[in-house]
Amino acid sequence: MKQNILEFYSNLDKARDRALWLEFEHRNVNKQFVVFDGPEDNNNYFVADIQTAQEMEIKHQYYSLPENYQHWTYGDLKGIVGDPEILSHWEEIIGKFQVMEGELLKFILKYQIPLEKIIRHELGCRGFDDNNWVGFQESEKYWMK
Repeated sequence: MKQNILEFYSNLDKARDRALWLEFEHRNVNKQFVVFDGPEDNNNYFVADIQTAQEMEIKHQYYSLPENYQHWTYGDLKGIVGDPEILSHWEEIIGKFQVMEGELLKFILKYQIPLEKIIRHELGCRGFDDNNWVGFQESEKYWMK
C-alpha cells in the first residue's frame, strides 16, 4: 500500500532538510522526495514524495536537495537550534552534543577526534550493512570502506 506524504513548511531550508531526511529514511524502498513552491504569494513550500507530486500534477520546478552539510555555517546551525519547531532528526543529533560533558567536547575539538571513524566503528559493531543483517565481520568490512 502506497503512503502519500505531503507536508508544508514556511522555510525553504527546513523543507529541503525534511525532504533529505525522508529520502534517507525511505532509502530501503528508494523513495524520492521533492520540494516545491506552495500557492503563489504565500512564500511557503511543500515536501512530497515524487508520486504524490505527480498525482497532484505539480508543474512547478522542484528545489534541489543538499548533497551534504559541509557548507554549513555557524549561522545555519544557530538557526536550526533556535527553531521552536526543530525537525526531529536535528533535535536528536544536536541533543546528543548538548548533553555531552563540556570537557569531552573541548577534547574532541582540540585533538580533532575523527567522529566519522568512531561512528563507522560503532555501526560496524552492530552487524548490519546499510539495510540488512550481514554479521559482525561483514558489517565491519562494510563500514570501514
